[in-house]
Amino acid sequence: MDTSISNVRLDREGICNHCRLHDKLDKLYPLNEKGKDQLRRMVEKIKRHGRNQEYDCIVGVSGGRDTTYCLYMTKKLGLRPLAVHFDNGWDSQVAKTNLANVLDKLNVDLHTVVADWEESRDLTNCTIRSSLPYIDMTDDVGIVSALYRTAAKEGIRWIIHSHSFRTEGINPLKWNYMDGRLVRHLIRRFGTIKLKYFQNVELRHFFYWVFVKRICTFTMTNLYDDVGVEIDELLKREFDWQDTGGWHFDNEIFGLQCYYSRHKFGIDWRICEYAAWVRTGAMSREEAQQKMKEIPDIEGKEFVDYGLKKQGISTEEWNEIMAAEPKYFTAYPTYYSLLKLLSPLIWLLGRMHVLPAHTYEKYFRT
Repeated sequence: MDTSISNVRLDREGICNHCRLHDKLDKLYPLNEKGKDQLRRMVEKIKRHGRNQEYDCIVGVSGGRDTTYCLYMTKKLGLRPLAVHFDNGWDSQVAKTNLANVLDKLNVDLHTVVADWEESRDLTNCTIRSSLPYIDMTDDVGIVSALYRTAAKEGIRWIIHSHSFRTEGINPLKWNYMDGRLVRHLIRRFGTIKLKYFQNVELRHFFYWVFVKRICTFTMTNLYDDVGVEIDELLKREFDWQDTGGWHFDNEIFGLQCYYSRHKFGIDWRICEYAAWVRTGAMSREEAQQKMKEIPDIEGKEFVDYGLKKQGISTEEWNEIMAAEPKYFTAYPTYYSLLKLLSPLIWLLGRMHVLPAHTYEKYFRT
């Protein structure tokens, strides 16, 4: 990563803020005996909070590698998870098969929230027409909504996340910032249909979930090692897990997302992941640099054309969208100024495992 990337800063030693952030998180969530003790204590806490419930936690699942292994670890540690999946209409068949296999073999119940397709398509097109870099934003809102609303309805106190700073890094905030006010504005300005089913996530919802329902989050992935081919081999051996065919092939809209952000913004989403792999020693810097010269398969013309057809975007409109001025969240109304005022509280809630572990770092350090 270098200073051509949004908000990347090099210090006097030539080390960027993302590497410094990685080191900081590595100390907070170490992969040693201290980390194992943290994990053990957190598992005991989750079990204690859920002792009178059918489920003691929720795990978001997609059928991809990371969420599959996270669900496996959750069961291995003796927790009783309810798997929650948000179906936005873009799941690959391989991802669906993987998910069915792992749920069956682990004997885990699944709750699926299915988005209305016409609404889902229009919401994604709102983001595309707004010229923001992350067209999958409203699907992420759908995922957050599915996890928290399911937890609130079922009386489950804990949501377990599978994001790992060691294997995914943390994207710069300008790349994929989202909040309820921004989403509401985009719908009002760029939407073409009246929404009946979409449930936005506003700040008031988080206050209700956190302070009334007392829902907490645990980024379990930070405290176990999921780097290496041995993880893939375990998944194949235990669950007949199939490789999805390439980077992010479990989510078929990502081909359109990657092509759009690369050609309109110069953003290559792989760089944060590869940089994280280099920091953890899973990949050499030279290998990462070589891979960055290659265009990922998911950006192939067939996948981009498929995405445009499914979204109902004509060639003429697509050309207009790609030619329009690139914008970031700072060009639209958001809650960000309020969040900055609340940053000490957000930091505290992150350290207390009430909000996702990287929330403060994501919003105020990238």
